[in-house]
Amino acid sequence: MMQKYALSSTRVTWLVVIVVLLVVSIFVGVRVSASPRSSEALGSTQTNVVSPTLLKDIAGINLKVANAVGVKSPSTVAAPLTISGQPALRANGRPEILYVGADFCPFCAAERWPLAIALGRFGTFSNLHFIKSAPSPELFPLTPTFTFYRSTYVSKYVTFVAVETETQTHKALMTLTSEENRLVAKYDVFKYLPANGPGPGGSIPFLDFGNRYFQAGASYSPAILAGNTQASIARGLENATSPITQEIVASANYLTANICSLTNQQPSNVCQSRAVKAAEG
Repeated sequence: MMQKYALSSTRVTWLVVIVVLLVVSIFVGVRVSASPRSSEALGSTQTNVVSPTLLKDIAGINLKVANAVGVKSPSTVAAPLTISGQPALRANGRPEILYVGADFCPFCAAERWPLAIALGRFGTFSNLHFIKSAPSPELFPLTPTFTFYRSTYVSKYVTFVAVETETQTHKALMTLTSEENRLVAKYDVFKYLPANGPGPGGSIPFLDFGNRYFQAGASYSPAILAGNTQASIARGLENATSPITQEIVASANYLTANICSLTNQQPSNVCQSRAVKAAEG
């Protein structure tokens, strides 16, 4: 069952309708998750830059492992839900993938792994930084992960927009636009989240794939990442028999299938792979 992380009233500044119209940098059709949308300095939330070697382990194309895992991971892995009859979400002439999260959030920490793997099959990341989610008394304290804050993603297929709303210590970090607030308010509600059980919605991470698929909450439990380092998780992604890899990669295969539906099944080596076909089924 999809994991859910509802924010307290002091942590939902990204749901408050306070609109800041800002100029956003454009680089090869990609909006960069950086200031001017941020309110904190770089060093306030980030630690070590992900090395090129580990970045390749995380966001490099490894279809051998993807095909080996497919979607046979435990049933706790959930796929995004379908949106119908809505206008397409696009940016810079490409389908837009919107991610809303926060550095303190353990469920965001878990979901960044499969999201980065899936997006790595359509483009290239740079300037990712390793972080951990907030310590106790937060749920799943210090979950190993990385942040999309101030990262860059380049793709000829999709535009990725990442908004990390708060730091590990719950300080304001990035601000949602009015349109992003509207999408969150519309879809991150109980009406569209029957699998999540009772509750009003308002969960992060929130993902919108071109207004055709969306997800609120993580696709698997952060508990499986406990006791690991970012490096051990990244290096372990080459092992298709690892329980961690199976959950992360199975989730990534579902996300990849969603993205392929937005890109007219391109690139074909990814979208026609056994892993993606299994996820589509």
